[in-house]
Amino acid sequence: MKYKDRPINPDYNPDDYKFETLSEFKFYLARGWNVGFEYNDEYYGIEGHNNSFDIWIYDEGDIANGLTLEETLDYEFDGVKLRDLILTATIIERLCS
Repeated sequence: MKYKDRPINPDYNPDDYKFETLSEFKFYLARGWNVGFEYNDEYYGIEGHNNSFDIWIYDEGDIANGLTLEETLDYEFDGVKLRDLILTATIIERLCS
């Protein structure tokens, strides 16, 4: 089952999850919090712990492990760096652990 086939929270509003600035996104990741987003019809997740970050595709597994924050921001999705797409991507999940 793909992530997009799961039931959506009826209270979900993408504007509530949106990052307003790249600095806000960097602050969020630097705290070790998790984010999920949709880009080009694929669902991705980023998780950080102890200044090390992992990126995965929902229901498929990891695509990058042990990245620094800058490496995470420079990671490319379909040829576009995360730093250049995160403010326009649909944020589907923000988890503060």
